[in-house]
Amino acid sequence: MTEQPLVSIVTPVYNDAEYLRDCIESVLAQTYRRFEYIIVNNCSTDGTLEIAREYAARDPRVRVYTNARFVRVVENYNIAFRHISLESKYCKPVAADDLILPECVERMVGVAEGHPTVGIVGAHGLYSDAQMGVSCRGVPYGTSLVPGGALVRAYLLERGPAVFGSATFFLYRSALLRSRQAFFNEFEIHSDSEACLDAMEHYDFGFVHQILTFTRVRNTEV
Repeated sequence: MTEQPLVSIVTPVYNDAEYLRDCIESVLAQTYRRFEYIIVNNCSTDGTLEIAREYAARDPRVRVYTNARFVRVVENYNIAFRHISLESKYCKPVAADDLILPECVERMVGVAEGHPTVGIVGAHGLYSDAQMGVSCRGVPYGTSLVPGGALVRAYLLERGPAVFGSATFFLYRSALLRSRQAFFNEFEIHSDSEACLDAMEHYDFGFVHQILTFTRVRNTEV
């Protein structure tokens, strides 16, 4: 049997001890088993580091890094991306206060492996604020690949699928992350969407028609 490709799951974290255990448990519960889990602690002061180290001591797939200085959230994502293994084929970000469902990585990798031109895979997700509904809407049911150029044109004309947003929504091809020194523009307020739009110049977009993520809506992001 062909060995599963290595997936790097990354969680940048700052003072999220209240939610971090649930996040980590959701990662370790994945049906997809060949992954490394990288947690980047951004100088937390609330017990976050102790929780991360507790899990790293139990499971060799979990690695913990601590920044030498406090950085803003976008820069911490870029730092996490730089820590992924050279063997990594895909990268799955999970914010420290978010969750991923057990089949998340398996289903997303399945789409990416089935479509070599896909650079980013998305899926439906739930928000903690019920009024926000379901994320990543508009991809026609049954469609697992959307050509990158067509998606960008539709998005910019405001009539296409609303698929770009929080990094927790996506699985990235690691080669895409490595193609830019800083994948997220640290000076752009919508850096996640900007990076996805830029990637669609060279890649296509994959999609799983299933709820695979849970995003906590908060007003305290730094």
